[in-house]
Amino acid sequence: MNKRRTMATLLIGSMMMAIFSGCTGGNSESAQPQISEQDYEPYGKYETPVEFTIGRNTNHVNNLPSGDTIEDNLATRYVEDRVNVTAKVAWETDDMDQKLSLSMTTGDLPDVMLVSREIFNQLVDNDLIADMTEVYEKTASEGVKNIYGSYGDLLLNQVKVDGKIMGLPMTNIGNQHQLLWVRKDWVDKVGAKLPETVEDVWNLARTFVEKDVSGTGKTVGMVMDSNAMNFTPIFAAHGAFPMNWIQKDGQVEYGSVQPEVKQALTELSTMYKEGLIDKQFAVRSNEEKEALVINGQAGMLFNPWWIGYTNYKDSIKQDPEAVWVAISAPVDENGKFKTIRQDPVGGGIVVVKKDFAHPEAIMKSVNLTTDFLYSLTEDAINYKNEHPDELLTDASRWNNDPTQIPMQVDYDDVLKRYYDDLIKADKAGDASAVQEDRVVSFKAYQEFKEKGNAIDANTYGEYLSRIEGQREANNPNLEVIPAGFYGTTETMKLKWANLQKLEEETMLKIIMGEAPVDEFDKFVDTWKRTGGDEITEEVNEMSNR
Repeated sequence: MNKRRTMATLLIGSMMMAIFSGCTGGNSESAQPQISEQDYEPYGKYETPVEFTIGRNTNHVNNLPSGDTIEDNLATRYVEDRVNVTAKVAWETDDMDQKLSLSMTTGDLPDVMLVSREIFNQLVDNDLIADMTEVYEKTASEGVKNIYGSYGDLLLNQVKVDGKIMGLPMTNIGNQHQLLWVRKDWVDKVGAKLPETVEDVWNLARTFVEKDVSGTGKTVGMVMDSNAMNFTPIFAAHGAFPMNWIQKDGQVEYGSVQPEVKQALTELSTMYKEGLIDKQFAVRSNEEKEALVINGQAGMLFNPWWIGYTNYKDSIKQDPEAVWVAISAPVDENGKFKTIRQDPVGGGIVVVKKDFAHPEAIMKSVNLTTDFLYSLTEDAINYKNEHPDELLTDASRWNNDPTQIPMQVDYDDVLKRYYDDLIKADKAGDASAVQEDRVVSFKAYQEFKEKGNAIDANTYGEYLSRIEGQREANNPNLEVIPAGFYGTTETMKLKWANLQKLEEETMLKIIMGEAPVDEFDKFVDTWKRTGGDEITEEVNEMSNR
């Protein structure tokens, strides 16, 4: 990424900085205290407390022990105790972008912010945030560096401007693509085999419907989301990658306007007309769609590895004999199950206000928070063991709300690491060999092996995601294709919402037979004329810098 500075941006930046300086007492880099090499130590403790303010999204779920607060709980006390760094909430909001846009115009910025790509770019363009390059190189812990390093250059390149690291990205782990989840007991009941090709998938759906395997008279072949994007494996088997920017013939192109998409839509339209796709998918609520699966009317659907953390796990309450398996299907003509690498930046980017005296303190907070959430160090494990009455009511690795900086970072290949960890411990018969934050998954696996479906739904869901889902998410036939572009261009800000609406409406109409397949060609023409070509040009310009 490179900074794009127009005269207008410079003028706006000058005005903002004038306001900003007035609100902060005119701090400048020359007025800032020198950061000592000791201060840069990843776990070095300050003699004098260092406090920072942070703007946060509103926390609507109180999962803290009685008496604890967002600013004062076991996670924040751990950081304070170890490095003498304290966080104070400047404000909370339900609309972070709007709040930060307003704060930029007034200069009333907190020391730390978790921002979107768009706000990140604005803060960079207006010179309002700190260069974190030296801080990252010197103060990031080995654990954080290993996590970021698992993405190669892909992750940090998203937050680099002219070679400088301008923020700390939250992570979007790899292999969260759609898998095909199938009722294996249904497959066995009809004497079929698990599908591999696109044709196999539709044949199995056809068999389920024709033989009314559910016994309800209303068996559904395939469950589908209202925007069709959970059917990405069907598109991918045709070499189509809608809603993604892809590399094609040396250029970056938008996947949704490629001819392969028309082929996939033709097939989906045919299968919908035949009744192999839920006829009401476009109008069903999420609850109604889930009910089809939970109540035993549907035996196939696409969903990522984490299906066990959704309501679908409740299907064993209705039918204790249900056997769900995950498979990587359909494969393409070369036997590959393809997916696009999604944006590695997940949830936002942590940035530090320019001229904050101790940006390295923010890195220390992130170091210790990561250790705490994932039990990465003996110190973090011991600290939690020493304070059992103060533990968070939800101690999962996802519960980052109570931490000083609510960011989540994890390995790109964490699903494989997690799964391998569980299987290794299972073979050894030793729960102590499992990383601390994964013990709950290990216990669920052991209970499932012992009792099968005669366990509670939450335990079943844990098993389903962490064993069945994670295993299949790393299928050897998986081929992950790099995306051509992540981010937002100037024209996207103005026209992307309308183009997306046009795209979704056209695809739905074609699939449901409300428009002929050739309507796709008209969509492509309209898309290009009403901003698509302009955006594509901007994407390529940004990608080539």
